[in-house]
Amino acid sequence: MITRLKSFFTQPEANFQGQQAEGQLKPVLTALAVGTLLLAALWVLKPFLLPILGAITISVTFWPFVLKLHKLLFGSRVAAVFCTALAALIVFFMPVALIALIFAQHVKDVSHLISILPSWQLPAVPAWVGHIPHLGSHIVPLWDHLRENSLPSLLKQIIPPPETLISMVLSSAGSFGSLLVEFGLTLIAMVIILLHAEKLIDVLERISVRLAGEAGRHFLKRAEITMRGVALGVTLTAIVESLFGWLGLMLAGMPMGSVIAAVMFISCVLQFGGAWVLFASTIWLYFTAPLSHALILLVFALIAVANDNFLQALVIRRYVRISVITIMFGAFGGIATLGFAGVFVGPTLLYLVEFMLQEWVGLSPKDEAEKTSSL
Repeated sequence: MITRLKSFFTQPEANFQGQQAEGQLKPVLTALAVGTLLLAALWVLKPFLLPILGAITISVTFWPFVLKLHKLLFGSRVAAVFCTALAALIVFFMPVALIALIFAQHVKDVSHLISILPSWQLPAVPAWVGHIPHLGSHIVPLWDHLRENSLPSLLKQIIPPPETLISMVLSSAGSFGSLLVEFGLTLIAMVIILLHAEKLIDVLERISVRLAGEAGRHFLKRAEITMRGVALGVTLTAIVESLFGWLGLMLAGMPMGSVIAAVMFISCVLQFGGAWVLFASTIWLYFTAPLSHALILLVFALIAVANDNFLQALVIRRYVRISVITIMFGAFGGIATLGFAGVFVGPTLLYLVEFMLQEWVGLSPKDEAEKTSSL
């Protein structure tokens, strides 16, 4: 009798604890199931992730342009997306295709140049270098040492033989074909995203609000602005600076000027800037061409130095205050992990992580700007 009474009074408590444990376990199992499904979906879409990332970047960049065209073209979304696709081809795809075409056309010239570089020696040091106060006596011995010993052996170690270069070019033909396929998939994905942009934006806003409330919506907007600013800043700076450098190279009579301009574009995208390419070409012209040619290119190189430190920052800071270090490391890591789209996705992700950490410790971007200006 006592046992029955005890079980009667303790059974509701046990049922309540069981229901409470089940209520706590259910959200965990639901989140685990949803996470597993998302990982499975990403695994299925793995071959298309890079084109999708590129399409998202380009779509975010051109979204304001699409809205303006939508109004100008009498509300035709198809026509607006078509014009946007042409603009994306000109801004993002055409420079890469031109660079690949330029290198393909000058394979023999580049191979010949590389084959003679290991036997190339620095010319004799100019007489005026020895008369530089305090530095001339140190520069001349170093120059002679590089000229006679270090430079030729160094070039032989770091420069591959022409046979290796030709095999590398031939092996890259397949990768160039895959690059074209990736560009085509990116363009198709971009068109699909822009045609259904409002629905996708609404879904993303709902998800961000469900996860973090209004802070999630604000975070999503900041991600959009950051990606647009980085994409426009990096791409437009690389295009403008490489065209400017190509003009200077042509005026100075530099051989293979288009190849050097292509190297400038790649260097600008990788955040190394293009000024060093022009300075190296200026030194080459100083020893191989009339002095006036070197002086012309030197003027362009000095302007490129100012351009490296001004144009990209001017474009990006119209949208977001992001440091050069964040852009550089983001571009390096993004290219290594995500390919060409990583140039824009990498800096955006690093900046968003930086922004979240600032919000977490209670340092808003405005407070940081005021603190920086006070210093």
